[in-house]
Amino acid sequence: MECAVESVQYSEDHDFFLLSVRYDGSAEPGQFFRLKTSMGPYVARPFSVYDLEDGVLKFLVKSGGEFERFLENSSKIVIDGPLGNPLPTFENPLLVAGGAGYAPIHFYAMKHKAETVIGAKNEGFFDLVDLPNSSICTIEPTTALDVAKFSPLENVIVCGPFPMLRVAKEMFKVRNLYLVLEEKMACGRGMCEGCAVMTKNGVKFVCKDGPTFEAKEVNLNWID
Repeated sequence: MECAVESVQYSEDHDFFLLSVRYDGSAEPGQFFRLKTSMGPYVARPFSVYDLEDGVLKFLVKSGGEFERFLENSSKIVIDGPLGNPLPTFENPLLVAGGAGYAPIHFYAMKHKAETVIGAKNEGFFDLVDLPNSSICTIEPTTALDVAKFSPLENVIVCGPFPMLRVAKEMFKVRNLYLVLEEKMACGRGMCEGCAVMTKNGVKFVCKDGPTFEAKEVNLNWID
C-alpha cells in the first residue's frame, strides 16, 4: 500500500525522527509495518507502530539507516502490514523502554493505563516524543532499568536493545515479564527464516511468532 508522507520531524540532535503518513487502516500496539519507498531500499525495513490516530500512522525511527536516505526525496512510502502479534493486555502493567524501543511502548501506553519508564541518551529525545501520564524519563548514565527495578508491579513489558533485554530478564526473573524483540527480517511473515530465535519450544520467528515473547520462553544468549 502506498501512503502519503505527512511529516518527518527530527530530534534536536537528529538521532531520531518521527515519520507520519496518511493511513486508513488499523493496527494494535506491538505490531509493525515494513517500509520502503518506490526507489528503495530493496528490502523493506520493519518499524513498530508509534501511534495511530485520526488516519495518521506514526513511526519512531533511529537516524542513519538506509530507509532514511531514500525517504529524503520521497513524498510517498510503500507500507506492508500490520504484521506481528499485539502486546498482551494487563491491568496497570510496568512498561520499560530504551531509545527506539519506545515506539510500541508509547502506542500501548496511549491506549491502556500503565506505569511507564523511558530511557534515552539525552534530553533531545524527549522533546521529540509524546509522554503518557504516569511516565518517568531517564537520561544516561541512569537507565530506564535503574528506575524500573524499584517498581512493585508484577506484569512487566520491556522493549529496547538486546543488552537491555538481557539485564531485564535477570532483573525481573520472578515477575511476569514480556520482551519485545527487534531483529533483522526480510519477508515479515516467517517464510525467509531470517529472524529466527531459539525458545524452550524450539526455533520461532520474531516476525510471525512475536515480536513479543515471554522472557522465560526465549533464549537471548542465542541472539547476537
